This record gives sequence, C-alpha cells and structure tokens, in this order.
Amino acid sequence: MVQADFKEKRQYRRLDLRLPLEYYKTDMGRPGVTRTMTVNVSTGGVYFETTCENIKTGDILALEVGVPPGDARFPMHGKFATTGKVVRTEKIHNPATQNQPAFTSLGVASKFQEGFKLTL
Repeated sequence: MVQADFKEKRQYRRLDLRLPLEYYKTDMGRPGVTRTMTVNVSTGGVYFETTCENIKTGDILALEVGVPPGDARFPMHGKFATTGKVVRTEKIHNPATQNQPAFTSLGVASKFQEGFKLTL
C-alpha cells in the first residue's frame, strides 16, 4: 500500500456549495454589486468565479450569501453578510460550448474578516 505524504494546509473544511452570492468592492460602494454563485464555502472563507476582472489580491469585498430554505433539521433561510479579504485570484479559461463562445473568468478566494450578520 502506498502512503501519501499529503498534509492538508487549510484551517477549515470546504463544502462544495453553490449558493447565490452578491459582492462589491468596499472602495466602490453598493452600486457596484455583482451577482454570481459560490463554488465552495468554509467557516473561514468563500471561493467563487466571476467575469469581473477588476478584483485583485488584498481587495476587501462586502459579501452577501443566500441560504436557501432547508428541511426540518435546518429550517432557517435568508442571507448572511460579512466582509472578506481577497487572498488569491486565478484566471480560468472556459472553452467554447455549443451554446456559448469561449470566455475567461476569474476565480476568487476570499477570507472572511468578521462575523456573519444573518438577515431573514
């Protein structure tokens, strides 16, 4: 049996959740809101893709993540809001499909900077 020498570097476990996300750069204000979907979420941050190209490492984002209604074990729904600092960006080349031409998007990893404010 081969033993892997892989050591997880992340502090928090990621959950592959596609949740609605609204964000804007805090230096641009609320009129610059962009809507997208999360790729994954953890207690410490969020990763998402966007077609906006003006985000860079170090930017502070206002984030609002939608929480859909759950089952009886987790009936809460609404949105949680927080701020996040961009810790990494990466260009993602999306190939052409039958319905869409090729395009480039930006993957954004953002670390939460404060606690969540839940709005129902």
